[in-house]
This record gives sequence, structure tokens and C-alpha cells, in this order.
Amino acid sequence: LAHCGGRWCTVPSMNLHARNIDDLVNECLALSESLFDDPELSADSAQVVVSPYRFNPLGAHIDHQGGQVMARTLDQYTIFIYWVSQTPVVTVHARLDDSWESVSFGIDEPVMGDSWQQMLSASVAAMAAAHQIRVGISGVVHGTLVSGGLSSSASVVLAYLVALADANGLRIGQKELVELVRRVENDFRGLNNGIQDQMSIAFGKRDAMTVLDVNAVTADVVADPVGIESVQFLMCFSGVTRDLGGSAFNTRVAECCEAAGLLSAGAAHLGEVPIELRGDECLQGLPAPLGRRARHVYTEMQRVDAGKKAWATGNFAAFGQLMNASCLSSINDYESGSEWLIALHELARELPGVLGNRFSGGGYGGCLFMLVETPNVEAVADTLLEKYLSRYPDMKGKAFVRLAQSEDTVRLLRYHEYAA
Repeated sequence: LAHCGGRWCTVPSMNLHARNIDDLVNECLALSESLFDDPELSADSAQVVVSPYRFNPLGAHIDHQGGQVMARTLDQYTIFIYWVSQTPVVTVHARLDDSWESVSFGIDEPVMGDSWQQMLSASVAAMAAAHQIRVGISGVVHGTLVSGGLSSSASVVLAYLVALADANGLRIGQKELVELVRRVENDFRGLNNGIQDQMSIAFGKRDAMTVLDVNAVTADVVADPVGIESVQFLMCFSGVTRDLGGSAFNTRVAECCEAAGLLSAGAAHLGEVPIELRGDECLQGLPAPLGRRARHVYTEMQRVDAGKKAWATGNFAAFGQLMNASCLSSINDYESGSEWLIALHELARELPGVLGNRFSGGGYGGCLFMLVETPNVEAVADTLLEKYLSRYPDMKGKAFVRLAQSEDTVRLLRYHEYAA
């Protein structure tokens, strides 16, 4: 038996567990002490931000069109250990693969460098534009699965924002955190994405699904139902990382918005189109591929609504079928699936005990998530990975399978309290 997201459950004998968060924090602290080599930066004065990753079983590609999204935080993380600076300077060391990179800049002159440096600099710039900040931070950041399609970018930006707010004595609520991340992504990274990634984390709850209303920036909590121990979420990392900046993400968003304008004059996105104009007859009148894009958005909105009811009542078979339908719609109508994730989806659908699956990361890379009957978890993990690697032997040592156990929201800890 093992403790799985707030409950005791049977788990397979093979190692499917993510790394223990205690080990991750202690490892980052030890590394930060050696990197900074400053006796004043002791464990007693360290602050720790734990920012989980997320996946969305239902609600793919509809947040930027005004649709609701089902989200779940999981035990993959950004760990940010930091100290408050005595000067308005930000210095951060980042662990990338097996090496370390560093950047240092003044809070009033952020430097836009490589991707991870850009996220840090943009976070500082967004915070400085919204609030008066006087002091910087010195820290070490580590992500357990960067660019894995699990919103690691939103996770790390949230970690930076929470740290900067704490260092400067600011109290920032969930909605403002979500908006600050949007500014980082839209204004500084040039992505036309919505707010589901940061909302999924900022409103995350352990042992629950959250249903995100991106228009109101609120979340309804759907607690894990009775019988939850009969199923587990499994995550298979394809070995292919995901970067929306080099994907068709912006193109798909533009296509959805164009479809909205053709369906209803003045509609900025598909969520603003009147219900009576969303039927098949109207969609068939749209030029290709706009009709398919709109059909995905509207059917996915329906799947989210059905998914809320299925999860709340413990109808896991129905929920799995909705995941399958969501993934197929993403592949056929939204055309977002990559070769590797489509292969994983097809392989997983044939395995006994897999109730449903869909990929994360918009389908441009990252992970496949499966809802699996607990007695079948080990067999599914072994068989899926074996079949996948036989098709893609170059992914050996890169692809892996893990349990995806539920986690809580982003949070700030004092290291001495945490260690105690």
C-alpha cells in the first residue's frame, strides 16, 4: 500500500512514482548553498515556492474561445528556493538538464535572453508594471519535467511572481496572479494563449478536479468521488518536448476567431457566437478548415459539461469515453496532434483497463494521460512503453511512465518550517 493523493491504495511494484517533493526541496537547497557560496544565505532564511504542474483531462483548446476547462494539478513541480536581496537585483541559477545557467539583472532593467531567462525577466517586468517593487531575489530554480506539455512555463512564472510578491511585502490573490501570467505570456512572449494553464495551477486543489470559468476567472471544485481508489491517472512522457512558440498554436487561435466572425458579425471568439448559430448547418457553411475548428470547440464545450457530471458521480467509464472523444476531436478537427502523441493515443486505446486517454501540451509534444483501472496500472505501464519504444527506439531513455497523483496549488513555504 502507498499513500496516493490523500488516500491509501494499491500501487504497482515497479517504480511509477514521481520524485518525492521533500528530496527535491532538500536537493535544491544543497545546490543553492554551493552555487551562491554565501554564508548569509542559510537554510534558516531560505524561502521555498512549490508550484505544481497541471493537466486538463477535458477542455482542450477552448479556453481562448471562452470555454470552461477541467483541470487537475499533479506531482510534477517547479521548485524555487530563494532569498530576499538587499539590493534591487535579481540573480537566479536554473538547472537545465545536467548543467546550470545563471542570469543577473536589475529589477528596473530586465534582460530578455533565452527562453528560461525570458520568463524570469518578463515576470519581473510584469510585476514591476503592476506594483512598486524595491528589492530583488537570489535563488535557484528547478523543474522536474520542463517543456513536457504540463504547463511548466506557467508553473515557473507563478513561482517567480509569488517569490517577488513575498520579497516586497505584497499580497496578491489568485485572480491577479492569473492576470500577471497572462501579461507575461501575451505581452512578452508573443503567444495568443488564454489563461487555462495558470488558472489550473492557481486554483488547483488536491483530490479534486477544478472546473475553470475563464471568463469570470473563477473555479468550481469537483471533489474526487467515492470509489476513486478504483482508478489511477497514468502519465506517459513521449520523449518529445513541447514549445508553443514554435508550434501552430497562434494559427489555430486565429482560425477559431476568424470562424467566429463569419458565424456572427462582431464576435471576437467562438464563445461569443449565439447558441442558435453553432449547429452543424452553420458550421458546414464555413470554409475549410474553419468549420472543423469551430466544431471541435463546440463539441469540447459539451464534453466538459458532461465530464463534470461523470466525475462527480464516479462514472469513470463515461469520463474515459469523453477523454477519448476529446483526443480524437483534437486530432481530426483541431489538427493539433504530433506523430508521437497520436501513436501513444492509439496504442493506449487498445490496452485492457484503459478507460480513456488524451494528450497534453496541445498535442504539439509532451505527455499522454490515461485513466486506468487500478489493477491494470502496472500492465498498462509496461505494455504501453514497450510498444511505444518498439516503434520509436530513439526515445529509449527519454520516454517514461509515471503515476500522476493529485497535488495542491502553488504555495510559499519557509524552509525551516518545512524541514521541521
